[in-house]
Amino acid sequence: MGIFSFRNKEEKEAQEQRFRQKVEEQLLRLLDKKEEERSLLENLSQEIRQNSADIRRHDMSLEDCLEMLEEQQEEEKQDRKQVKEFEEERAGLLKLIEVYQEQMWNMRRYAAEHDPAWMPQLELSSEAVKRKEDLCGVVRIEETGGRVDYELHEVIEVRETAQEEQAHTVAQVCQPGYIYRGKVRRKAKVIACRFEGGKVS
Repeated sequence: MGIFSFRNKEEKEAQEQRFRQKVEEQLLRLLDKKEEERSLLENLSQEIRQNSADIRRHDMSLEDCLEMLEEQQEEEKQDRKQVKEFEEERAGLLKLIEVYQEQMWNMRRYAAEHDPAWMPQLELSSEAVKRKEDLCGVVRIEETGGRVDYELHEVIEVRETAQEEQAHTVAQVCQPGYIYRGKVRRKAKVIACRFEGGKVS
């Protein structure tokens, strides 16, 4: 009975020893796992902090970009406003040129017919203005004797001529036209010559 008890006791202690060892191994594994989880959590936390910092930087960059975009849009709006004002001003100046040319043309025609003494003064004024027009890119269409060009001339009357070489030429300018920076803004109204029996083409 004593030996049996002793063996039972040894076996029991051995079982307890194995059980403790098993528990310790599981605890160690659990601790290792916890350490891994802690390390993962720490890495994840660090990544979150880094991502948060990146997001803040991106937000700031985005705000800067939006501010720049707003400033650019405001500048473009001002530019469009200035362009519109410039175009309106240019249209007004071109209208002024048209009125001046027409008035000067009529005065020269009247003086040539009724008071030739005024002609030198009118020609002088006209030439002074023409020099300024040239600087601004304005070219008058007021010459006679040249060939009719339908890009430049609007034929409002036709005169017969017995000289064939005068056919299709400008006999008289009734109202001058002008070109502004290469573009015809107003055609000259002219009387054209037509050879007897032919027609202006």
